[in-house]
Amino acid sequence: MVEYLSTLGAKAATSNRRSLRIPAFVKKLRIPIIIFIFLIVLTTLALWAQSGISSKPEAKINQEFSIQARTKDKLRVRDATLAINLVDAQEADNLLVQGKRARTRDGKTFLIINMEVENSYSVPLYTFPVDLMRLVREDGKKVAPSVHQGTVEVRPISTKKSNVGFVVDPSEKNFKIEFGELNDEKKILDISFK
Repeated sequence: MVEYLSTLGAKAATSNRRSLRIPAFVKKLRIPIIIFIFLIVLTTLALWAQSGISSKPEAKINQEFSIQARTKDKLRVRDATLAINLVDAQEADNLLVQGKRARTRDGKTFLIINMEVENSYSVPLYTFPVDLMRLVREDGKKVAPSVHQGTVEVRPISTKKSNVGFVVDPSEKNFKIEFGELNDEKKILDISFK
């Protein structure tokens, strides 16, 4: 009797294994199926990432400046300068700021100034782009950036990308940006979107 029951149990286990078996054609195609699923996931992620990128106009600036390097506490570092290249300007409805997405309101847009800061020294140095730029309005008022990266640490012997953003009307196409240290001479940059 015990032998009969164990035989029945073995047959039941075998039939259960057979019912869970993967068909042969699926086994042969499992690598292509995995690759196909991977490509679908990758494409979905790429499209999701692209949805946050603006396709609005861009204006080249390519102006290089030298500014006084600072410590994290905003103290000037004697005989140390940082090279700043204002690369370009663009308009966008949102901007990634310190890991969070900032968005405009009431039909406004951001004028974003992209820059690269180069540190040629073997110690980390700092800059504060929010203090270096002002948007000069038609009436002469100077506006500080509405969004910025805060204190920008530039690691030793490296280049750091950063940006600042001004809230503007989407209909505006010509801008004046004042660039320079707070207590030093400033340079006016004309930015125009065609």
